[in-house]
Amino acid sequence: MSDFKSASLHEEKEEKAAPKHRMRSPIDMEEAEIKRLRAEDAEEVTNIMRKCLFAVTEDEVREVLKRDMSYGAYVGRMLVAVGLGWGTGYNPSNLELESGYTNAIFLEDDAVLLPYEGKGLRELLIDHREMEGRARDFQFAVTITTPLNPDGSVDEVVAQRGTKTEKALMKADYRFYKTRVGVIAVKPI
Repeated sequence: MSDFKSASLHEEKEEKAAPKHRMRSPIDMEEAEIKRLRAEDAEEVTNIMRKCLFAVTEDEVREVLKRDMSYGAYVGRMLVAVGLGWGTGYNPSNLELESGYTNAIFLEDDAVLLPYEGKGLRELLIDHREMEGRARDFQFAVTITTPLNPDGSVDEVVAQRGTKTEKALMKADYRFYKTRVGVIAVKPI
């Protein structure tokens, strides 16, 4: 009898030691709801961004929100994450952001309150802004991930020590390039 018990305890320990791979589900996101942000949301959006250490003014945020391409993640009617977006020109032949035309949606870095990090909100905000770009017949989604150009392969640097947004963009099949303004991430949409 003791052999049986020790064998079952040993099996339980092995089961606990094995890493569990979790799939993301709406439960992981605590029933988050993604909504388009409006100019009247500027104060609340600015507060979220400042809590995430963005140096922005309410007027700057309001001007971006007027472009009607930004989204927020709400949990229980509370705004917990924001992803701003606006139209821009992107030239794929020289990897430059240009003015005079609009063929891309620019994705500002996402601001996610700390208790909601790792719940898939950043990925949802990226997805919704990509859908917004497609709905407007834009060809690309683009963002500047850092003003600094790292030594070596950009993809390797992002994979090893990239920000949460950079890693989310990499998972979403964005390509990273060194440019005169820093590292940009681009995805045809």
